[in-house]
Amino acid sequence: MIQPLLFVHIFAGATALGAAGFALGSAKGGALHRRAGQVYALGMAITGGTALLLATLRPNAFLFAIGVFSLYLVFTGWRAAVLRDGVPRLPDHLAGAAMAAVGGVMLVWGAHGVIIGMTSQPVILVVFGAIGLTLALGDWRDWRKGAIIGKARIARHLTRMMAGTIATVTAATTVNLAFLPDLVAWLGPTALLTPVIFWWNARILRPSAA
Repeated sequence: MIQPLLFVHIFAGATALGAAGFALGSAKGGALHRRAGQVYALGMAITGGTALLLATLRPNAFLFAIGVFSLYLVFTGWRAAVLRDGVPRLPDHLAGAAMAAVGGVMLVWGAHGVIIGMTSQPVILVVFGAIGLTLALGDWRDWRKGAIIGKARIARHLTRMMAGTIATVTAATTVNLAFLPDLVAWLGPTALLTPVIFWWNARILRPSAA
């Protein structure tokens, strides 16, 4: 059962990465962008789901936590696209609660590893745990202020989808560039591509943006 799941996982991840390229390179809101986004979201859902299954069948709490993190990014990005009224529903709150719980566990687990002198993995847990927990808490803060619509909704959609793409690139890096140090392979894509997210948000949210 492991090998078929692994094949589906890799194929879905590669498909999602290809679809991300089309979505990023096409006109936002156009037919190609929407279709590519749908393929991307489906591919990432399958990738994340199979990752959780694999981490369960071959118990690996670290990869399970990373899988939850990746799924949360794509789920919230997809929801930002489909919830045009910007009002969260029960699935959004449940996803936020799951990410907050897992993010908190990742932070405590990673901090403990740092304290006892472990290398690489604890730092990765702290970074991704902090990001996941911050996003989940930030979602609830934003929802309390009111519906997320207009430019804020678009920025949210692109931010989360781009972050999900970073997760996909990270997975490909850790598998195919095994000669890199763990911290470089795991955190390099985040360090390199996160500034792109900030730049994109600045463009979307500026007063002159359409």
